[in-house]
Amino acid sequence: MPDPADAPPAPDEALELRRGGWRELLSNRRYLLYLGTSSCAGAGYAVYSVAVLFLAYGLTGNLLVAGLVLGIEYGVYTGTFLIAPLVDRARDKRTVLLVAYPIQAAAALALALELRAGTLTVPVLLGLVFVLALLWDFVWAVFMVSPRVVLPTRQLYLADGFSSALSVGTQIGGYSGGGALLYFVGPAGGAAAYAVLLLLALALAVPLSLAIERAPTASVRATFRQGWEAFRGVAGRPLRQLAAVETWYGFFVALPPLLITAIAYERFPHPASVYGVLVTVYALGGSGSGIVVGHFNPRRAVGTILVLAPLLGGAALLLLVPLSGAAIATALLLAGIGAAISMRYTAKYAWVQGSYPPETLARMSANLYLFTGVAGTLAVLSVGTLASGIGLPGFAALVGGGFLAAAALAAALPALRRMRF
Repeated sequence: MPDPADAPPAPDEALELRRGGWRELLSNRRYLLYLGTSSCAGAGYAVYSVAVLFLAYGLTGNLLVAGLVLGIEYGVYTGTFLIAPLVDRARDKRTVLLVAYPIQAAAALALALELRAGTLTVPVLLGLVFVLALLWDFVWAVFMVSPRVVLPTRQLYLADGFSSALSVGTQIGGYSGGGALLYFVGPAGGAAAYAVLLLLALALAVPLSLAIERAPTASVRATFRQGWEAFRGVAGRPLRQLAAVETWYGFFVALPPLLITAIAYERFPHPASVYGVLVTVYALGGSGSGIVVGHFNPRRAVGTILVLAPLLGGAALLLLVPLSGAAIATALLLAGIGAAISMRYTAKYAWVQGSYPPETLARMSANLYLFTGVAGTLAVLSVGTLASGIGLPGFAALVGGGFLAAAALAAALPALRRMRF
């Protein structure tokens, strides 16, 4: 397999690297259906995440149960590499969505009913979190493949930037709606809304064809093994270097949501009324950056973004707690952190989608996420010890320093700096 970082330019360079292309993108019916189903699912997950983290924290009054919830989610998401061969083997990826969405909706509804009845216990909560996370593995793997199935390669960065912006935009609605439901109804409202939005996602997935020309025909075991062979040899150097940085960065990028939760509880007298606002501003920064960066189609500057984004995010994190008493400064810093995380995420997965064929993308995306997920799981499981040992200012400084170190590591790795497609 040729080295994606050193691939020759496309024959029509002007067409491949042009800016914009919005009209063509937004006239693609399959892309719009994909956007619809992924946005409904993403908005539902945002509503659910606001409710479940707040609920988990409220059950015990500390970050332990909240850390366990995120630990289960990260741990299960890390295992996506085990189910990715199944997704790659499906000729029409829509089938995966048609199976996963209804089961997720049932689990979310069960959570809402338990909360409404007042019978929810920590073990039941953690069990439902596990079911929802496991099925999200399958859904996420389909989302990683879909853009390459419905779009030409030259539109992937624009599409990923726009999809990321729309996804974050729907998350903003989800976070805002989740915050409102939390304040006026309680966590049960968020869980019920998640179930409804999953059913809407299901309805939009029905007419969406995500069929690929050739699905892997080897055994599941052989398909699994083939997914890791791309990391070997000279051709696999960019993947290996990216995996090394992901292992470090993944630890620290898991922590900003918990940092925001802690700031809401420790720096504001009414955390329920402000938490949704803080998370919304954080998401808004990611939404804006997706549209701007996607428009400029920086396919030849992926490596530069992988260096600059965590550098900017780390600087904002270092300033967040010292300036948390100033509303405008806090909002700007949270928006900057969200923008940095979103830019890096879009750059990474646009490169993956543009560099490898669609029949391998579930495995490539999930294999890379393994490194991020393992580190993130360790981070959220250790967050209680970290936060209690060094306090909120030290916790924020630790996360910010981790982002800066990730930028330095990316800058020091040649194949990563030159990454493009």
